[in-house]
Amino acid sequence: MGDFASTDYETYREIMGELLKPINQSGLDSDTLKRLYESKAVYLENLRIKCFMELNNEKSSFFTWQDYDLILQALSENKKHIRSLILLLFDDQLSHKSVS
Repeated sequence: MGDFASTDYETYREIMGELLKPINQSGLDSDTLKRLYESKAVYLENLRIKCFMELNNEKSSFFTWQDYDLILQALSENKKHIRSLILLLFDDQLSHKSVS
């Protein structure tokens, strides 16, 4: 494994505690927050694939199966946040239409 793989893992280790936390929404509108969660979903999915590939590689990996489980949990939590934001956006749009 080269320096690139260890750099990826070091970056993951730095932010792993933040992966399960919701994004700080202070000062953000719902649409911007939804886009941030969608970006986080893309990052998590890429991280999941990288972790899975390394774990199934014959060479040793920096990642562990516990890391993989954490990434899956973060993906699940992130999907919940996206779903609730989408519902909130729909609710906002419907309430604006009913007022008009």
